[in-house]
Amino acid sequence: VRGCSNFRRPSLKLADGRRCIHCPICFNSRTPLSARLRCPVGIPAGCGYCSVPATHGPARSRPREIIVREIRELVKRGVKRIVLSAPDVLDYQRDMLVYPEPLTDPCNPPANVDALERLLDDIFNIDEVSKGETYVMVENIKACLVDEEVAKLLGEYFRGTPVHLGVETGDPQHYRMLGRPGNLVDVKRAVRLLSRYGMQVYVYFIYGLPGENLKTAKKTVELMEQLYRLGAEKVTAYRFTPLPGTAFENIEVKLTRASMMIKEKAQELNARAKKKLLGRKVFGIVAGFHKARRRLVVYPLPHGPVILTRGKKQLVGWLVEVRVTDIVSERMLEGTVVRKIKPIASHKAVEVALQVY
Repeated sequence: VRGCSNFRRPSLKLADGRRCIHCPICFNSRTPLSARLRCPVGIPAGCGYCSVPATHGPARSRPREIIVREIRELVKRGVKRIVLSAPDVLDYQRDMLVYPEPLTDPCNPPANVDALERLLDDIFNIDEVSKGETYVMVENIKACLVDEEVAKLLGEYFRGTPVHLGVETGDPQHYRMLGRPGNLVDVKRAVRLLSRYGMQVYVYFIYGLPGENLKTAKKTVELMEQLYRLGAEKVTAYRFTPLPGTAFENIEVKLTRASMMIKEKAQELNARAKKKLLGRKVFGIVAGFHKARRRLVVYPLPHGPVILTRGKKQLVGWLVEVRVTDIVSERMLEGTVVRKIKPIASHKAVEVALQVY
């Protein structure tokens, strides 16, 4: 899917003084979808910090046959991990449900489950994918499109792999003012359902956002804890960065104590989550050699934090089994190779990997 279906707009006051006039365009279901392409006061579409709608326009789906053919070619070239990337995988073929109007409503109509299932069925009928020799995963989805049927479908094909949910703030009013799709009730439901059906849910927040204060930060920290207890396996907090073409592009970044509360809570939760990995055995590809730490770099399959391990450079390109022994940092673990399985990378790929590292 190229583009984004969220053509709502933030209602916070912008750097040049413009502000939402609360016209019916963004939220009134009777407004034609094409009317959402233009704002009476010129506020860029989408979440205030995101440039996808301004850069790529409304969500548009690629043909199923082309996607499957591309994946077959990647598999043929030896790729072991493929991500179905999009601002929202659940936007796939939703655009066909509203054609010829553009898909500018992030939550309605619901996900096109039939079309998505046909795509996934074709992908998982590829021999290497069905045997688990190549992993296929999804990336981003919007919480407001997740219901029981969607969660069950994703769990059927992607059980044990990550799925990414943008949340950004835990304050309901702040959430709406940022131009976010859906609401926080949707977020909690999505985390609960996706976890129930075996997905590894990663949730994302942003600290330093316009409109952030101690009240919004406290609610955000509370929601982070709630989502972790509901089953979210990873909680990430990114620093707000104004991007060109967004509503917030000229807003000055101000990091306060409230910002640090959010950042520190994410670090705390991720430290707790990583402790659960100690002693666990995982499969991974030895992707290179970390010169500074003098360790091999292992990328877990299907996904997970990078693992450093002792060993000779001749192991680069091998599929191995590693036992996690220590936490190095927020994004890095240490482990011991317990089993060398087989070489899976070409000589050329190994040469390139050693040059990069």
